[in-house]
Amino acid sequence: MQTNKDIANPFDSVTCSIPTTATRSPFLDEGTVNPPHVQKVIVERLIRSDSTPSSYSQSRIRTYSGRLPKSNGEVDYDSWHTQVDLLLKDVSVSDSQKVRRILESLLSPAADIVKPLGTGATPQAYLTQLDSAFGVVEDGEELFATFLGSNQNSGEKPSVYLGRLQTLLTKAVTRGGVSAAESDKYLLRQFCRGCWDQSLIIGLQLEHRKPNPPSFPELLLLLRTEEDRRAAKMDRMRKHLGSTKAAVHVHSVMSMPVFEPEAAPTTTKKHETDYKLEKEVAELRIQVAKLIQQGKKGERHEGVQSRPAQSELHAKTESLLAQVSNRDSNPLSMTPPKPWFCFKCGGDGHIAAKCTFEPNLGLVRKKNAELKEK
Repeated sequence: MQTNKDIANPFDSVTCSIPTTATRSPFLDEGTVNPPHVQKVIVERLIRSDSTPSSYSQSRIRTYSGRLPKSNGEVDYDSWHTQVDLLLKDVSVSDSQKVRRILESLLSPAADIVKPLGTGATPQAYLTQLDSAFGVVEDGEELFATFLGSNQNSGEKPSVYLGRLQTLLTKAVTRGGVSAAESDKYLLRQFCRGCWDQSLIIGLQLEHRKPNPPSFPELLLLLRTEEDRRAAKMDRMRKHLGSTKAAVHVHSVMSMPVFEPEAAPTTTKKHETDYKLEKEVAELRIQVAKLIQQGKKGERHEGVQSRPAQSELHAKTESLLAQVSNRDSNPLSMTPPKPWFCFKCGGDGHIAAKCTFEPNLGLVRKKNAELKEK
């Protein structure tokens, strides 16, 4: 019986050369296969070949014809020009493709303007030709004067009015009527000057922000936030007070003359007092006439008693007539006193528009109470 020792091992005759740790080659790590600079080049290549420029280059520019009024689906020249500017900045599109895209977006008579250039002209040559025919030709100073003369229209929201001012100011900046660095300053000044909602200007303290004016997006966000807050409050007032009372209350609170709602009760009281005096005078005249008739009928018996009554009624009548005549001859005596203090800080001798002090609501309320008493 053979044992394991007697069986020959087939691998004994084969010399296996297994490398040791000292002679074994090391394994390749990730950094050796893909070095960082190679990875950076690959990533940049992927970013440059991203689908965003190609997807934009394949997008269609909206049509423009130059006709007024423009048809449905067309845009104005400024909007069309903006789309073409973005196309010209796309480096992934060749000039011939840009020209083709521009020609595809034009309709007659705008297409007839660029036909003499042919297809071999540069895209910028097409824009120059169209700018001369449909671009803004007004002088920058005239555009800036138009901007300064623009006021809020009836029923126009303050945010919409601000957007209209921004459009006019952008045209003036484009034509050199005003520098772009001062656009925010002039925009805020004209808005405060042309917006009729004085309570909005005071509530947002826009007059005090003139030295450091906000940008157009910041100012627009402030106005839209305030408009939304007022609209929500108006809805709550309608639900609580009713539509008519809420509208009257808002008109009295948000009207520009701050003390105008106070003048109405004073005028009403004046008319009520005059009416009472005239009524009393009429009654006294009737009584005097009756006494005079009675005195003529019985001078001997009733004359002694009627003369004191007549003299008393005459005196009272003359006094009341004098009061009425004084009121009619001096209407300024019933004119409510004008405020002598600042509505912001409560100080005397200046107004809120020129106030440089901190707001003092307590002092303003105290002087408002004194004004109402006067």
